[in-house]
Amino acid sequence: MKWYPYGHDFGNAEMRGVTVLQGMNVSRSAPTAFAKADVNAMHNLGVKVDQSDTHVMRFHGEAMAYAVGELALQQAVDVYQGRGDIQRYASKYSLRGLLTVAASLIPDTEFGLYVVTGLPAETYIKNMALRNSIKAALDGTHVFTMDNGMTFRHVTIEVATVVMEGSGTLIAYGDRTMSKTTESAVIDIGGRTTDLYVARGQVPVTEYCKGKPLGVDSATQMLMDTFESKYDRSLSLLEAREIMLAYTSNSGVNASNGNINYPDIAAYGKTINILELERLTREAVTQVGSEIVSFIASAWRQSD
Repeated sequence: MKWYPYGHDFGNAEMRGVTVLQGMNVSRSAPTAFAKADVNAMHNLGVKVDQSDTHVMRFHGEAMAYAVGELALQQAVDVYQGRGDIQRYASKYSLRGLLTVAASLIPDTEFGLYVVTGLPAETYIKNMALRNSIKAALDGTHVFTMDNGMTFRHVTIEVATVVMEGSGTLIAYGDRTMSKTTESAVIDIGGRTTDLYVARGQVPVTEYCKGKPLGVDSATQMLMDTFESKYDRSLSLLEAREIMLAYTSNSGVNASNGNINYPDIAAYGKTINILELERLTREAVTQVGSEIVSFIASAWRQSD
């Protein structure tokens, strides 16, 4: 059985995995969304569940399969995302997400993973017991199927360590020759939280390692609230996600990566103008962005 190094990021909005295949770093992400799935019903309705970007997984011995990621958002109204639940990092949903993403990256039917995962700064500092709970939840050999029982995968997980979110960036990109007084900092804006990590000579400085429940999801929720208030029609999670992706794709920073079209959104039979969708999204992003800047300035005691 071959073992792979594996990074597992079970974010509130996106879950991501990274490993090394044939000497190259490879990664994949999917929306953090899970929903019980009736695979036969989806097949009968013509839903394609055998595409590379659609995921349905089921543990051996379980009767119910779960749609994971984009498919869950497409097929279910109520999806599990675990927002606000700190125990989510040590849940079976985290394990499902890890195995789903890893299996989509690694073609082997049997393999092992040495896993490094992370926790938000505030949680990492204040809840040491959760690190042990994460290891207990993920460790072991897991048997599951991604193709409705045609083949079963056997994956053995060993959690090597749990780190503070942001620290991995300095480990990967920090200069190991730096002096003991050299300071480095990371700003990690995630789905639910913004985490700040500061190190002096690659040793964490506790006073400046902070987190706040403010992130991309905050802007998404603000967009959903203002849209419903204006048009008396709520956006689905999938619609809101596609609008946010289109907005970031069309911004100056990411425009070179190719634009993503805004989805067609209608309210009471009338299609909402793309410029209006962009305006509402910009307003939400700008508001949350200013709050994040204020938090960083306060945490790191920056004066005007």
